[in-house]
Amino acid sequence: MRELTIDRFAPRDGAAIDTRSLQVLADIPNELLQASLSARWPGSRGLILEGLELKGTPSPNGPPGSVRPDASSPEAHITPGRAILCDRAGRLHPIRVVHDLHIPWPDATGPRVRGVLALHAASTEGATEAGIAVAREELTVQVGFVKPKMATQHNILPIAAATGNGQDWSNDVNRILQPEHPTVVSLLKRFERLEQSVWKAEPEGAVWDRQILGRSWVRYQTVAASALQSGRMALAVRSTTTLERVRVLTQLRFQLERSVERTATELLQLVGPADGAGPYAAVASTR
Repeated sequence: MRELTIDRFAPRDGAAIDTRSLQVLADIPNELLQASLSARWPGSRGLILEGLELKGTPSPNGPPGSVRPDASSPEAHITPGRAILCDRAGRLHPIRVVHDLHIPWPDATGPRVRGVLALHAASTEGATEAGIAVAREELTVQVGFVKPKMATQHNILPIAAATGNGQDWSNDVNRILQPEHPTVVSLLKRFERLEQSVWKAEPEGAVWDRQILGRSWVRYQTVAASALQSGRMALAVRSTTTLERVRVLTQLRFQLERSVERTATELLQLVGPADGAGPYAAVASTR
């Protein structure tokens, strides 16, 4: 068998506490955060836990969570909140913002700019005023706009992204939302309307033509309505990450395309054009 050795902090009388022992203590918070993130979002480099949303009026266009900022304001307004950030060294840090943030738009076009609003984290070694090294680090967090390609860096955590229509920004790009959050509530209401569409739909579509589920149209409608109810329950009973909401909509589309195809098309309209849908572009991707 292959052995794996892991250091654990184990204080006892007479034992010396060396630098390696202290490093074990220092690594515990990062390991706990890594484990929590891996369980909810494998490979995630950070997550918005609450708040930190770009303010604006809810938009009828774009992917879930889209807002339309005030075009007359020279600044983007961001709500207080909490997040888990990754620094250049790959370590995770919890942060809390207690006041509204006001960030100037990067140019005169205001919200029409194409880019990503993000948090940027960097750690530096601490030192006394005399320049003596101390056993602590200082985490510097910046908020600002970056180009879409830069948003993939592991120490940059996107807050919101332009949808590409020159007006709207999507907040739901990398966050946890509770069932009562307006974005989730809006999705649940949309599911209700999709279910009404299912029961009003007439027998049609390639699946019906091939009689995949038999010759009873009610059976096709029942499969579609059941899928929608299952999706509603997945979002309504616990907090979900952006990845989990994308998975719900992707699987819902998969089921609707195999029952009431017209409703699957209506679901895709909820996501909007793939080039501005951010993580939700996966819902419209071909299998």
